Amino acid sequence: MTAPMAPTKVAVLYIGPRDVEEAFAGGGDIILETCRDAGAVPEAAGRPEVVLMDPFTERADTDEDLIGRARGWLNRFPKKRFRFPPAIFVIVPEGATDEFRVSLMEEGFDEAVGWPLTPREFAVRSRVYIRQTQMAQKHHADSESLARAFGYLDRFKNEVRQLKADLMEEKTSLNAALKQIQQMTAERGRLKDDLAGLKQQLAKNMQGFGRILYTLIQKRIEVNQGHGERVAETACFLAKALGIDENKLEDLRKAAMLHEVGLLFLSDPPAAAHSRSAASRSAGEKDAACDQTITGQATSNNHQPTAYDKTIMMQYPVKGAELLDACPGFDGCAKIIKSLNEWSDGTGYPDGLKRRFIPMTSRILAGADELENLRDRADIRDTRTLLAAMEDLAGVRLDPVIVGQLEKYVVRHMGADDFKVRGVRIDQLEPGMELGAALFTATGTKLFTANTVLTKDAIDKIIQYNREYPVDETVYIKV
Repeated sequence: MTAPMAPTKVAVLYIGPRDVEEAFAGGGDIILETCRDAGAVPEAAGRPEVVLMDPFTERADTDEDLIGRARGWLNRFPKKRFRFPPAIFVIVPEGATDEFRVSLMEEGFDEAVGWPLTPREFAVRSRVYIRQTQMAQKHHADSESLARAFGYLDRFKNEVRQLKADLMEEKTSLNAALKQIQQMTAERGRLKDDLAGLKQQLAKNMQGFGRILYTLIQKRIEVNQGHGERVAETACFLAKALGIDENKLEDLRKAAMLHEVGLLFLSDPPAAAHSRSAASRSAGEKDAACDQTITGQATSNNHQPTAYDKTIMMQYPVKGAELLDACPGFDGCAKIIKSLNEWSDGTGYPDGLKRRFIPMTSRILAGADELENLRDRADIRDTRTLLAAMEDLAGVRLDPVIVGQLEKYVVRHMGADDFKVRGVRIDQLEPGMELGAALFTATGTKLFTANTVLTKDAIDKIIQYNREYPVDETVYIKV
Protein backbone atom coordinates (compact mmCIF):
# COMPACT_ATOMS: atom_id res chain seq x y z
CA MET A 1 0.00 0.00 0.00
CA THR A 2 1.42 3.42 -0.92
CA ALA A 3 1.78 6.13 1.72
CA PRO A 4 -0.83 8.86 1.65
CA MET A 5 0.14 12.04 -0.19
CA ALA A 6 1.46 14.84 2.05
CA PRO A 7 -0.64 17.96 2.23
CA THR A 8 0.48 20.99 0.28
CA LYS A 9 0.33 23.19 3.37
CA VAL A 10 1.47 22.61 6.97
CA ALA A 11 -0.53 24.01 9.92
CA VAL A 12 1.99 25.23 12.55
CA LEU A 13 1.42 26.46 16.12
CA TYR A 14 4.42 28.42 17.44
CA ILE A 15 4.69 28.72 21.26
CA GLY A 16 7.28 31.17 22.46
CA PRO A 17 8.29 34.81 22.74
CA ARG A 18 9.79 35.34 19.28
CA ASP A 19 8.12 37.14 16.45
CA VAL A 20 8.33 34.39 13.87
CA GLU A 21 5.89 35.75 11.33
CA GLU A 22 8.67 37.39 9.38
CA ALA A 23 10.83 34.26 9.44
CA PHE A 24 7.95 32.15 7.96
CA ALA A 25 6.61 34.90 5.74
CA GLY A 26 8.23 33.46 2.68
CA GLY A 27 6.94 29.96 3.35
CA GLY A 28 3.89 29.45 1.15
CA ASP A 29 3.50 25.92 2.49
CA ILE A 30 3.08 27.02 6.12
CA ILE A 31 -0.08 28.23 7.89
CA LEU A 32 1.12 29.86 11.10
CA GLU A 33 -0.61 30.47 14.46
CA THR A 34 1.26 31.78 17.54
CA CYS A 35 0.88 31.53 21.30
CA ARG A 36 3.12 32.83 24.15
CA ASP A 37 2.50 30.09 26.76
CA ALA A 38 2.32 26.34 26.30
CA GLY A 39 -0.32 26.13 29.02
CA ALA A 40 -2.55 28.81 27.51
CA VAL A 41 -3.28 27.56 24.01
CA PRO A 42 -6.54 29.29 23.01
CA GLU A 43 -9.65 27.20 22.31
CA ALA A 44 -10.10 29.03 19.03
CA ALA A 45 -6.77 27.75 17.76
CA GLY A 46 -7.15 25.32 14.90
CA ARG A 47 -5.77 21.82 14.86
CA PRO A 48 -2.03 22.19 14.24
CA GLU A 49 -0.08 19.49 12.51
CA VAL A 50 3.20 20.66 14.08
CA VAL A 51 3.79 22.53 17.36
CA LEU A 52 7.04 24.52 17.47
CA MET A 53 8.11 25.29 21.09
CA ASP A 54 10.75 27.86 21.92
CA PRO A 55 11.55 27.51 25.69
CA PHE A 56 15.23 28.49 25.60
CA THR A 57 15.13 32.20 24.90
CA GLU A 58 16.33 32.76 28.49
CA ARG A 59 19.69 31.42 29.62
CA ALA A 60 20.12 28.80 32.35
CA ASP A 61 23.14 27.60 34.34
CA THR A 62 23.15 23.97 33.22
CA ASP A 63 21.77 21.71 30.56
CA GLU A 64 19.71 20.03 33.24
CA ASP A 65 17.96 23.31 33.96
CA LEU A 66 17.23 23.78 30.27
CA ILE A 67 15.88 20.28 29.96
CA GLY A 68 13.67 20.79 33.05
CA ARG A 69 12.32 24.01 31.53
CA ALA A 70 11.53 22.18 28.27
CA ARG A 71 9.87 19.36 30.22
CA GLY A 72 7.63 21.89 31.99
CA TRP A 73 6.54 23.39 28.66
CA LEU A 74 5.82 19.96 27.27
CA ASN A 75 3.73 18.98 30.31
CA ARG A 76 1.66 22.15 30.18
CA PHE A 77 0.75 21.65 26.53
CA PRO A 78 -2.88 20.31 26.33
CA LYS A 79 -2.27 17.16 24.32
CA LYS A 80 -5.65 15.71 25.42
CA ARG A 81 -7.38 18.24 23.25
CA PHE A 82 -6.18 16.34 20.22
CA ARG A 83 -7.23 12.82 19.32
CA PHE A 84 -4.08 12.51 17.24
CA PRO A 85 -1.46 14.76 18.91
CA PRO A 86 0.59 16.91 16.55
CA ALA A 87 4.36 16.53 16.14
CA ILE A 88 6.18 18.69 18.69
CA PHE A 89 9.39 20.42 17.61
CA VAL A 90 11.67 22.29 20.05
CA ILE A 91 14.13 25.07 19.14
CA VAL A 92 17.47 24.41 20.84
CA PRO A 93 20.02 27.05 21.78
CA GLU A 94 22.86 27.80 19.40
CA GLY A 95 25.72 25.37 19.91
CA ALA A 96 23.61 22.64 21.53
CA THR A 97 25.30 19.29 21.55
CA ASP A 98 23.97 16.12 20.08
CA GLU A 99 23.68 14.72 23.60
CA PHE A 100 21.45 17.65 24.55
CA ARG A 101 19.27 17.10 21.48
CA VAL A 102 18.89 13.38 22.24
CA SER A 103 17.93 14.18 25.86
CA LEU A 104 15.14 16.47 24.64
CA MET A 105 13.83 13.77 22.30
CA GLU A 106 13.89 11.33 25.23
CA GLU A 107 11.68 13.78 27.14
CA GLY A 108 9.02 13.48 24.39
CA PHE A 109 9.90 16.00 21.71
CA ASP A 110 9.78 14.66 18.19
CA GLU A 111 12.43 16.90 16.67
CA ALA A 112 15.09 19.29 18.00
CA VAL A 113 15.88 22.06 15.49
CA GLY A 114 18.13 25.07 15.50
CA TRP A 115 17.24 28.68 14.82
CA PRO A 116 16.95 30.30 12.39
CA LEU A 117 14.94 27.66 10.55
CA THR A 118 13.98 28.19 6.93
CA PRO A 119 10.36 27.55 5.94
CA ARG A 120 11.41 24.98 3.35
CA GLU A 121 13.50 22.99 5.85
CA PHE A 122 10.71 23.15 8.42
CA ALA A 123 8.12 21.99 5.87
CA VAL A 124 10.27 19.06 4.79
CA ARG A 125 10.92 17.96 8.37
CA SER A 126 7.24 18.38 9.25
CA ARG A 127 5.87 16.27 6.43
CA VAL A 128 7.61 13.19 7.75
CA TYR A 129 5.57 13.44 10.94
CA ILE A 130 2.46 14.51 9.10
CA ARG A 131 2.65 11.29 7.08
CA GLN A 132 3.10 9.40 10.33
CA THR A 133 0.00 11.09 11.77
CA GLN A 134 -1.97 10.34 8.63
CA MET A 135 -0.94 6.71 8.83
CA ALA A 136 -1.99 6.63 12.49
CA GLN A 137 -5.35 8.14 11.52
CA LYS A 138 -5.80 5.62 8.75
CA HIS A 139 -4.79 2.80 11.08
CA HIS A 140 -7.31 4.03 13.64
CA ALA A 141 -10.04 4.29 11.01
CA ASP A 142 -9.22 0.81 9.74
CA SER A 143 -9.19 -0.53 13.29
CA GLU A 144 -12.57 1.00 14.03
CA SER A 145 -13.94 -0.30 10.74
CA LEU A 146 -12.54 -3.74 11.53
CA ALA A 147 -13.96 -3.58 15.03
CA ARG A 148 -17.36 -2.69 13.60
CA ALA A 149 -17.04 -5.53 11.10
CA PHE A 150 -16.18 -7.96 13.89
CA GLY A 151 -19.10 -6.56 15.88
CA TYR A 152 -21.43 -7.13 12.93
CA LEU A 153 -19.95 -10.60 12.49
CA ASP A 154 -20.52 -11.44 16.14
CA ARG A 155 -24.05 -10.15 15.91
CA PHE A 156 -24.64 -12.18 12.74
CA LYS A 157 -23.18 -15.25 14.45
CA ASN A 158 -25.57 -14.74 17.34
CA GLU A 159 -28.46 -14.23 14.94
CA VAL A 160 -27.48 -17.34 12.96
CA ARG A 161 -27.20 -19.31 16.20
CA GLN A 162 -30.63 -18.07 17.27
CA LEU A 163 -32.00 -18.77 13.79
CA LYS A 164 -30.67 -22.33 13.94
CA ALA A 165 -32.34 -22.78 17.30
CA ASP A 166 -35.59 -21.38 15.91
CA LEU A 167 -35.31 -23.59 12.84
CA MET A 168 -34.76 -26.66 14.97
CA GLU A 169 -37.80 -25.74 17.04
CA GLU A 170 -39.84 -25.15 13.89
CA LYS A 171 -38.55 -28.41 12.42
CA THR A 172 -39.70 -30.22 15.53
CA SER A 173 -43.06 -28.47 15.34
CA LEU A 174 -43.30 -29.24 11.61
CA ASN A 175 -42.56 -32.90 12.16
CA ALA A 176 -45.23 -33.01 14.84
CA ALA A 177 -47.63 -31.20 12.51
CA LEU A 178 -46.82 -33.63 9.67
CA LYS A 179 -47.56 -36.54 11.96
CA GLN A 180 -50.84 -34.91 12.92
CA ILE A 181 -51.62 -34.30 9.23
CA GLN A 182 -50.90 -37.93 8.44
CA GLN A 183 -53.18 -38.98 11.27
CA MET A 184 -55.81 -36.50 10.12
CA THR A 185 -55.47 -37.74 6.53
CA ALA A 186 -55.93 -41.31 7.67
CA GLU A 187 -58.87 -40.24 9.82
CA ARG A 188 -60.29 -38.22 6.92
CA GLY A 189 -60.02 -41.25 4.67
CA ARG A 190 -61.79 -43.36 7.26
CA LEU A 191 -64.48 -40.69 7.71
CA LYS A 192 -64.81 -40.39 3.95
CA ASP A 193 -65.37 -44.10 3.68
CA ASP A 194 -67.83 -43.95 6.56
CA LEU A 195 -69.58 -41.01 4.93
CA ALA A 196 -69.78 -42.84 1.61
CA GLY A 197 -71.26 -45.79 3.44
CA LEU A 198 -73.71 -43.53 5.28
CA LYS A 199 -74.68 -41.81 2.02
CA GLN A 200 -75.22 -45.18 0.40
CA GLN A 201 -77.22 -46.35 3.38
CA LEU A 202 -79.19 -43.09 3.42
CA ALA A 203 -79.90 -43.44 -0.29
CA LYS A 204 -81.13 -46.98 0.31
CA ASN A 205 -83.21 -45.78 3.26
CA MET A 206 -84.66 -42.94 1.21
CA GLN A 207 -85.40 -45.27 -1.64
CA GLY A 208 -86.97 -47.76 0.73
CA PHE A 209 -88.96 -45.06 2.51
CA GLY A 210 -90.16 -43.69 -0.81
CA ARG A 211 -91.09 -47.19 -1.92
CA ILE A 212 -93.02 -47.76 1.30
CA LEU A 213 -94.97 -44.53 0.87
CA TYR A 214 -95.68 -45.22 -2.79
CA THR A 215 -96.84 -48.74 -1.95
CA LEU A 216 -99.23 -47.31 0.65
CA ILE A 217 -100.51 -44.85 -1.95
CA GLN A 218 -100.99 -47.64 -4.49
CA LYS A 219 -102.81 -49.86 -2.02
CA ARG A 220 -105.02 -47.25 -0.37
CA ILE A 221 -105.33 -44.31 -2.82
CA GLU A 222 -104.74 -45.20 -6.46
CA VAL A 223 -107.74 -46.56 -8.32
CA ASN A 224 -105.88 -46.62 -11.64
CA GLN A 225 -102.66 -48.47 -10.83
CA GLY A 226 -99.47 -46.89 -12.12
CA HIS A 227 -100.80 -43.34 -11.79
CA GLY A 228 -97.64 -42.13 -10.02
CA GLU A 229 -95.28 -43.62 -12.62
CA ARG A 230 -97.23 -42.07 -15.50
CA VAL A 231 -97.28 -38.65 -13.78
CA ALA A 232 -93.52 -38.93 -13.21
CA GLU A 233 -92.90 -39.82 -16.89
CA THR A 234 -94.99 -36.89 -18.12
CA ALA A 235 -93.46 -34.45 -15.61
CA CYS A 236 -89.90 -35.39 -16.63
CA PHE A 237 -90.83 -34.91 -20.30
CA LEU A 238 -92.18 -31.43 -19.57
CA ALA A 239 -89.17 -30.52 -17.42
CA LYS A 240 -86.69 -31.45 -20.14
CA ALA A 241 -88.71 -29.60 -22.77
CA LEU A 242 -88.72 -26.47 -20.57
CA GLY A 243 -84.98 -26.70 -19.79
CA ILE A 244 -85.28 -27.47 -16.08
CA ASP A 245 -81.96 -28.12 -14.32
CA GLU A 246 -81.00 -31.80 -14.26
CA ASN A 247 -80.43 -31.56 -10.50
CA LYS A 248 -84.14 -30.85 -9.99
CA LEU A 249 -85.38 -33.77 -12.08
CA GLU A 250 -84.91 -36.32 -9.30
CA ASP A 251 -86.89 -34.17 -6.85
CA LEU A 252 -89.57 -33.73 -9.50
CA ARG A 253 -89.70 -37.50 -10.16
CA LYS A 254 -90.06 -38.26 -6.43
CA ALA A 255 -92.69 -35.54 -6.08
CA ALA A 256 -94.67 -37.10 -8.95
CA MET A 257 -94.54 -40.55 -7.37
CA LEU A 258 -95.57 -39.28 -3.91
CA HIS A 259 -97.82 -36.29 -4.69
CA GLU A 260 -100.89 -38.12 -3.27
CA VAL A 261 -99.28 -39.00 0.05
CA GLY A 262 -101.40 -36.37 1.82
CA LEU A 263 -104.55 -38.34 0.99
CA LEU A 264 -103.41 -40.97 3.49
CA PHE A 265 -104.60 -38.61 6.22
CA LEU A 266 -108.23 -39.06 5.12
CA SER A 267 -110.43 -41.18 7.35
CA ASP A 268 -111.50 -43.22 4.30
CA PRO A 269 -108.68 -42.98 1.72
CA PRO A 270 -110.05 -45.46 -0.84
CA ALA A 271 -113.28 -43.52 -1.16
CA ALA A 272 -111.49 -40.23 -1.39
CA ALA A 273 -109.25 -41.32 -4.21
CA HIS A 274 -112.01 -40.82 -6.77
CA SER A 275 -112.31 -37.14 -5.88
CA ARG A 276 -109.00 -36.09 -7.36
CA SER A 277 -110.81 -34.99 -10.48
CA ALA A 278 -112.46 -32.24 -8.43
CA ALA A 279 -109.27 -30.23 -8.74
CA SER A 280 -109.79 -30.09 -12.50
CA ARG A 281 -113.05 -28.16 -12.26
CA SER A 282 -113.54 -24.43 -12.17
CA ALA A 283 -112.71 -22.42 -9.06
CA GLY A 284 -116.36 -22.00 -8.14
CA GLU A 285 -117.07 -25.72 -8.38
CA LYS A 286 -114.12 -27.10 -6.41
CA ASP A 287 -115.59 -27.13 -2.91
CA ALA A 288 -118.95 -28.44 -4.05
CA ALA A 289 -117.31 -31.20 -6.11
CA CYS A 290 -115.25 -32.33 -3.15
CA ASP A 291 -118.28 -32.34 -0.83
CA GLN A 292 -120.37 -34.25 -3.35
CA THR A 293 -117.67 -36.86 -4.00
CA ILE A 294 -116.83 -37.45 -0.35
CA THR A 295 -120.49 -37.51 0.70
CA GLY A 296 -121.47 -39.95 -2.04
CA GLN A 297 -118.67 -42.32 -1.19
CA ALA A 298 -119.33 -41.98 2.53
CA THR A 299 -122.95 -42.99 2.10
CA SER A 300 -121.98 -46.18 0.31
CA ASN A 301 -119.51 -47.00 3.03
CA ASN A 302 -121.74 -45.95 5.96
CA HIS A 303 -119.19 -43.28 6.78
CA GLN A 304 -120.19 -39.67 7.47
CA PRO A 305 -117.64 -37.22 5.97
CA THR A 306 -116.12 -34.87 8.46
CA ALA A 307 -115.04 -31.26 8.10
CA TYR A 308 -111.50 -32.54 8.51
CA ASP A 309 -111.92 -34.80 5.44
CA LYS A 310 -113.25 -31.89 3.39
CA THR A 311 -110.29 -29.73 4.38
CA ILE A 312 -107.82 -32.51 3.61
CA MET A 313 -109.29 -32.98 0.12
CA MET A 314 -108.51 -29.35 -0.74
CA GLN A 315 -105.18 -29.16 1.02
CA TYR A 316 -103.83 -32.70 0.87
CA PRO A 317 -100.64 -31.49 -0.96
CA VAL A 318 -99.83 -29.30 2.06
CA LYS A 319 -100.29 -32.20 4.47
CA GLY A 320 -98.17 -34.42 2.28
CA ALA A 321 -95.47 -31.76 2.02
CA GLU A 322 -95.40 -31.42 5.81
CA LEU A 323 -94.92 -35.17 6.16
CA LEU A 324 -92.14 -35.35 3.54
CA ASP A 325 -90.36 -32.21 4.75
CA ALA A 326 -89.65 -33.96 8.04
CA CYS A 327 -87.81 -36.76 6.19
CA PRO A 328 -84.17 -36.16 5.19
CA GLY A 329 -83.76 -36.21 1.42
CA PHE A 330 -87.42 -35.43 0.67
CA ASP A 331 -87.41 -31.71 1.44
CA GLY A 332 -86.95 -30.80 -2.25
CA CYS A 333 -89.94 -32.79 -3.45
CA ALA A 334 -91.97 -31.51 -0.46
CA LYS A 335 -91.63 -27.94 -1.75
CA ILE A 336 -92.86 -29.06 -5.18
CA ILE A 337 -95.87 -30.94 -3.79
CA LYS A 338 -96.89 -28.11 -1.47
CA SER A 339 -97.93 -25.87 -4.39
CA LEU A 340 -99.60 -28.66 -6.42
CA ASN A 341 -103.11 -27.21 -5.91
CA GLU A 342 -102.15 -23.60 -6.70
CA TRP A 343 -104.19 -22.46 -9.70
CA SER A 344 -102.83 -20.28 -12.46
CA ASP A 345 -105.67 -17.78 -11.94
CA GLY A 346 -104.83 -17.38 -8.22
CA THR A 347 -107.85 -19.25 -6.79
CA GLY A 348 -105.89 -22.29 -5.57
CA TYR A 349 -104.49 -23.47 -2.23
CA PRO A 350 -102.76 -22.90 0.12
CA ASP A 351 -101.45 -19.42 -0.74
CA GLY A 352 -103.52 -18.35 -3.74
CA LEU A 353 -100.42 -17.83 -5.90
CA LYS A 354 -100.79 -16.77 -9.50
CA ARG A 355 -99.07 -18.11 -12.57
CA ARG A 356 -95.43 -16.94 -12.48
CA PHE A 357 -95.35 -16.90 -8.68
CA ILE A 358 -96.04 -20.62 -8.57
CA PRO A 359 -92.74 -22.60 -8.68
CA MET A 360 -92.12 -23.93 -12.19
CA THR A 361 -91.66 -27.50 -10.96
CA SER A 362 -95.01 -27.30 -9.15
CA ARG A 363 -96.67 -26.05 -12.35
CA ILE A 364 -95.13 -28.97 -14.25
CA LEU A 365 -96.32 -31.49 -11.66
CA ALA A 366 -99.81 -30.00 -11.70
CA GLY A 367 -99.93 -30.30 -15.50
CA ALA A 368 -98.75 -33.92 -15.48
CA ASP A 369 -101.25 -34.82 -12.74
CA GLU A 370 -104.15 -33.10 -14.52
CA LEU A 371 -103.36 -34.98 -17.74
CA GLU A 372 -103.72 -38.27 -15.88
CA ASN A 373 -106.89 -37.07 -14.15
CA LEU A 374 -108.41 -36.14 -17.53
CA ARG A 375 -107.58 -39.57 -18.93
CA ASP A 376 -109.50 -41.13 -16.00
CA ARG A 377 -112.65 -39.12 -16.72
CA ALA A 378 -115.52 -41.00 -18.38
CA ASP A 379 -116.31 -38.16 -20.78
CA ILE A 380 -112.83 -38.19 -22.28
CA ARG A 381 -113.16 -40.73 -25.08
CA ASP A 382 -110.30 -39.97 -27.44
CA THR A 383 -107.38 -37.66 -28.09
CA ARG A 384 -109.58 -34.95 -29.60
CA THR A 385 -111.75 -34.63 -26.49
CA LEU A 386 -108.62 -34.85 -24.32
CA LEU A 387 -107.03 -31.90 -26.12
CA ALA A 388 -110.23 -29.89 -25.90
CA ALA A 389 -110.50 -30.53 -22.16
CA MET A 390 -106.89 -29.53 -21.66
CA GLU A 391 -107.42 -26.22 -23.41
CA ASP A 392 -110.22 -25.42 -20.96
CA LEU A 393 -107.61 -25.60 -18.16
CA ALA A 394 -105.19 -23.09 -19.76
CA GLY A 395 -104.98 -19.88 -17.76
CA VAL A 396 -107.41 -21.20 -15.12
CA ARG A 397 -106.07 -24.35 -13.50
CA LEU A 398 -102.80 -24.60 -15.44
CA ASP A 399 -100.16 -22.31 -16.84
CA PRO A 400 -100.82 -21.93 -20.59
CA VAL A 401 -97.16 -22.69 -21.30
CA ILE A 402 -97.56 -26.02 -19.51
CA VAL A 403 -100.76 -26.75 -21.44
CA GLY A 404 -98.94 -26.13 -24.72
CA GLN A 405 -96.22 -28.60 -23.77
CA LEU A 406 -98.81 -31.13 -22.59
CA GLU A 407 -100.58 -31.01 -25.94
CA LYS A 408 -97.28 -31.67 -27.66
CA TYR A 409 -96.78 -34.63 -25.38
CA VAL A 410 -100.25 -35.92 -26.19
CA VAL A 411 -99.89 -35.67 -29.97
CA ARG A 412 -96.40 -37.17 -29.89
CA HIS A 413 -96.93 -40.05 -27.48
CA MET A 414 -100.64 -40.64 -26.98
CA GLY A 415 -102.40 -39.79 -30.22
CA ALA A 416 -101.16 -42.43 -32.63
CA ASP A 417 -104.32 -44.52 -32.39
CA ASP A 418 -106.70 -41.63 -33.17
CA PHE A 419 -104.85 -39.55 -35.74
CA LYS A 420 -101.41 -38.86 -37.05
CA VAL A 421 -99.62 -35.50 -36.76
CA ARG A 422 -96.43 -34.04 -38.10
CA GLY A 423 -94.42 -31.02 -37.11
CA VAL A 424 -93.80 -28.13 -39.52
CA ARG A 425 -92.14 -24.75 -39.32
CA ILE A 426 -94.15 -21.56 -39.38
CA ASP A 427 -92.92 -20.74 -42.87
CA GLN A 428 -94.27 -24.13 -44.04
CA LEU A 429 -97.86 -23.46 -42.94
CA GLU A 430 -100.47 -23.45 -45.70
CA PRO A 431 -104.18 -22.64 -45.78
CA GLY A 432 -106.32 -25.71 -45.15
CA MET A 433 -103.99 -27.34 -42.64
CA GLU A 434 -105.67 -28.49 -39.41
CA LEU A 435 -103.89 -27.96 -36.09
CA GLY A 436 -103.27 -31.16 -34.17
CA ALA A 437 -102.50 -29.21 -30.95
CA ALA A 438 -103.26 -25.73 -29.70
CA LEU A 439 -100.78 -23.04 -30.73
CA PHE A 440 -99.27 -20.89 -27.96
CA THR A 441 -96.71 -18.10 -27.92
CA ALA A 442 -93.62 -18.46 -25.73
CA THR A 443 -95.31 -16.26 -23.12
CA GLY A 444 -98.33 -18.59 -22.91
CA THR A 445 -100.82 -16.68 -25.06
CA LYS A 446 -103.08 -19.09 -26.93
CA LEU A 447 -103.47 -18.15 -30.59
CA PHE A 448 -105.54 -21.07 -31.86
CA THR A 449 -107.12 -24.18 -30.36
CA ALA A 450 -106.55 -27.73 -31.53
CA ASN A 451 -108.57 -28.82 -34.61
CA THR A 452 -108.49 -25.26 -36.01
CA VAL A 453 -108.37 -25.18 -39.80
CA LEU A 454 -105.84 -22.57 -40.83
CA THR A 455 -106.72 -19.78 -43.27
CA LYS A 456 -104.45 -17.27 -44.94
CA ASP A 457 -105.46 -14.65 -42.37
CA ALA A 458 -104.76 -17.08 -39.53
CA ILE A 459 -101.28 -17.82 -40.92
CA ASP A 460 -100.57 -14.10 -41.30
CA LYS A 461 -101.62 -13.60 -37.67
CA ILE A 462 -99.24 -16.36 -36.57
CA ILE A 463 -96.38 -14.79 -38.51
CA GLN A 464 -97.16 -11.34 -37.09
CA TYR A 465 -97.21 -12.64 -33.51
CA ASN A 466 -93.99 -14.55 -34.10
CA ARG A 467 -92.16 -11.30 -34.84
CA GLU A 468 -93.01 -9.76 -31.46
CA TYR A 469 -93.81 -12.75 -29.26
CA PRO A 470 -92.05 -15.86 -30.57
CA VAL A 471 -94.33 -18.82 -31.24
CA ASP A 472 -93.31 -22.44 -30.61
CA GLU A 473 -90.79 -23.45 -33.24
CA THR A 474 -92.76 -26.53 -34.23
CA VAL A 475 -96.43 -26.38 -35.21
CA TYR A 476 -98.25 -29.75 -35.11
CA ILE A 477 -100.76 -30.33 -37.89
CA LYS A 478 -102.88 -33.35 -38.66
CA VAL A 479 -101.84 -35.59 -41.50
